[in-house]
Amino acid sequence: MNENVAAVRSSYERFNADDLEGALSMMDDGIVWHQAQGLPHGGVYHGLAAVRAAIFDPLDEAWWEDFLATPEEIIGCGEHVVVLGRYTGRGKHTGKPLDIPFAHVWRFRDGRAIRFHQFTDTRGWVEALAE
Repeated sequence: MNENVAAVRSSYERFNADDLEGALSMMDDGIVWHQAQGLPHGGVYHGLAAVRAAIFDPLDEAWWEDFLATPEEIIGCGEHVVVLGRYTGRGKHTGKPLDIPFAHVWRFRDGRAIRFHQFTDTRGWVEALAE
């Protein structure tokens, strides 16, 4: 197995086990994060600190109960890793279920994730959060 694939697999496993520090450990401090447009927090974030504040901190605090990002397939392509999977959870304030597909594209340099692109059903995400 490619080292980048192993790092990505471990990151999702740690994230789903509530080990955020472990999940983020493969990411470069200067990561460029492309969050799907169409989400309230969609856009491009520069640096791990910005990603934590805009993406990871609100996941459990403001948005979701029992949120998981579960890979169904992980494909290594040299410096890129593609992950196909599903987001599941319940809206923290609505109780509405979330069960939508995602595609994530990671780019690595020197064993560190330097770029992330998220593609997902933004309508399903927004509907689960809408009160």
